[in-house]
Amino acid sequence: MLRTLSPLLLSFAVSSAALAAWHFQAPQEAEACGCFVPPDPTVPIVQAGERILFGMKDGEVTAHIQVQYAGAAADFGWLLPMPSVPEMELGSDELFAQLTAQTQPKYRLDREYLGNCPFDPSRFGQGGGAPSNDSAGGESGEGGGSPLVLRDTLGPYDYAVLRADAKQPMLDWLDDNGFFVPAGTEDVVDTYIKPGAFFLALKLQSGEDAGDIQPIVLKYQSDLPMIPIILTSVAADPDMGVQVWVLGDDRAIPRNYHHTRINDAAIDWINAGANYAQVVTDAVDEIEGHHSFVTEYAGPSSIMGEILDYQGRFGQEAMLAGNTGAVEFVQYLNNNGFPLFGGQGPNGFNPTFSPLILNILQASLPVPAALLEQGITPSDYYWSIQYYLGTYRQENPEQFVDLDVEFVAADLARDLFERVVKPTLAAGSIIRDHDYLTRLFTTLSPNEMTKDPVFSFNPDLYDVSNIHSGKLVYHCQLRNNATAENTPAVLTTEQGFKIVYGDGVGETDSPDAPKPWSTVFMPQSSYQEILREEGEPEVVADNTDEIQSALNEARGDSGGCSTGGSSSGAGALLLLALAFLGLNRRKEDQA
Repeated sequence: MLRTLSPLLLSFAVSSAALAAWHFQAPQEAEACGCFVPPDPTVPIVQAGERILFGMKDGEVTAHIQVQYAGAAADFGWLLPMPSVPEMELGSDELFAQLTAQTQPKYRLDREYLGNCPFDPSRFGQGGGAPSNDSAGGESGEGGGSPLVLRDTLGPYDYAVLRADAKQPMLDWLDDNGFFVPAGTEDVVDTYIKPGAFFLALKLQSGEDAGDIQPIVLKYQSDLPMIPIILTSVAADPDMGVQVWVLGDDRAIPRNYHHTRINDAAIDWINAGANYAQVVTDAVDEIEGHHSFVTEYAGPSSIMGEILDYQGRFGQEAMLAGNTGAVEFVQYLNNNGFPLFGGQGPNGFNPTFSPLILNILQASLPVPAALLEQGITPSDYYWSIQYYLGTYRQENPEQFVDLDVEFVAADLARDLFERVVKPTLAAGSIIRDHDYLTRLFTTLSPNEMTKDPVFSFNPDLYDVSNIHSGKLVYHCQLRNNATAENTPAVLTTEQGFKIVYGDGVGETDSPDAPKPWSTVFMPQSSYQEILREEGEPEVVADNTDEIQSALNEARGDSGGCSTGGSSSGAGALLLLALAFLGLNRRKEDQA
C-alpha cells in the first residue's frame, strides 16, 4: 500500500482576526492551508489557500509549506496528518516569492499594425511593436498510554508529534496541552486515524508574535507526496486556491485527479490574462467532481537557478556580528542580499526588508515610539536608518529619548542566520538537487474536497511553458482617425483561436457591454485528460471543435476563423477585407 499522506494545513482563527485574502497574482502573499485554531474551538474562520513545494527523492518527501496568518499569536495553531515521524526545519518565505515570480503564467501579445496606425509605437522610435503585457500551500511515547511521540521547539514554534492510531487519546492530549482543535474537525479527522499514522501539532511559543511565523520544512518517508485536502473542508473558502510545486526527475502529475488544459480563447489577452484564475476555476469545474489540476509550468528547475543561493550571498555571520553599530549592521544586511520586497511608498517604489527580518530587527533595534506615532513604518525606518539616526536625530533629539540603540550584534546576527540565511540557502539547495520542476494549480470548494490529491511523475510528458504568446493585428486601413480603442483588430491566441474586435479593443458604445472574450458561451477547458505514470495523456474530452463552433456562431459564420466581436459595419468591413486579402493571395499563388 502506498504511504501517501503529507502535511495538511487547515485554517481557523477567531472571528476578529481575519486571514488575508488569497490572490493568484504574483508576488502577493498567500496563506498556506494550516490548522489555525482559536481558544474558542466553536469559531471556525475562512480558509484562504495554500502553497506547498514538494521535493521527492529516494522514498523521502521534503515539503516546504508557507505559513501566513493574521491574528493574535495566542490564537495560532496547526494540525497536520503525517505518514511517518517528520524531521522539521525552518523554511523561507523568499522561496515562495521567487517560485511564484519565476513560474507565474503570463499572457503576452505581439502587436502588428497594418495601414497608417497613429498609435504604432514604431512611429515614435520605440521599435516595431508595442511592449508586451505580463499578467499577473525516536518514536517512544510517554508512559500511561500517552500518544505523545516527541515534543520540542523550533524557531518560534512549540510542536508535538502524536500517534494517530486512536482519535480520542490524541484529541485529549491536544486539549490538555493547549493545542486547540476547532469544532467540526473531529469527523473529518477520522479519515487519517489508522495504525502507523501520526499528527503534527504546532503553536507559537509564549512571547512570540504572529509576525515571527515563517514557513516550515518537513522531511518524512513516503512513497508519494499528497495533500490531505479532506480535512481542509471544515473551514475552506469557496474556490480556494491550491498552488503546488513538485521537484523530481520528471514532470509531476496529479495521480488521482484529472488534468485540464484551459481554453485560451476565454482569456482576457488584452488585459494580460486578468481573468486567468476565474477561467481555471470554471475549467476545472467542468470535470465531474471538480477534481482536476492545471499544469502552469513544467520544465528544468534551473528556472530558479542563481536566485536563492548565489555565490557569496549573505556574507558571513562573523562579519555581520562585527558591525556593532546599528547603522552599519543594517547597512550590511542591505548590501549582502538579505531578502527585500518592494512596496509603494510616498516617493514611489521603495524596497524594504522582508516581514520576518523587520520583526527580528524590531526586537533588538526598535523604532522609536515617537516615529511610529508620526506614521513612520519600520520599513521606512530601517531602510533609511542612517538618516534617522544621523541628521534627523540631531534635528529632533526629543523623539529619541526612549531609544536605546545598544544591542548585542553577535546575538542579532545569530538570529538572522538561523531564521533567514540557513533556511534560504537550504531552499536553494533543494532546487539544485532536483532536475525538474512542475507547478500545478486548482481551486476547490468545501463540498468538492472529497478526495486527497496524490502526485506522481511521468517521464514521457512534454514541457509546459508559463509564457503564453498571442498576436493582435490592428487593421488601421479600415478606420479613419484610427485609435487603439476603435480600430478593428484580430487576436490570434496561442491555441490558434481567432477573435475579431470589430469595434476595437477599447470601450464599446455601452460601458456595461462585455468584451468579446466574455460574450461567447463555450467550454472553458480545451482538453480534459488523465495523466498516467507513463505514456501520453489520455484525452477524455476534446472541446476544441465545440469552442470553434461557438466562436463561429457568435460571428454568424459556419466556418473559418473564430470571433467574439460585434456585427457592426466596421466588423463586417474587416471580415470582407480579410476575405479580399485571402482571395488576392490565392490569385497570386495561381499566377
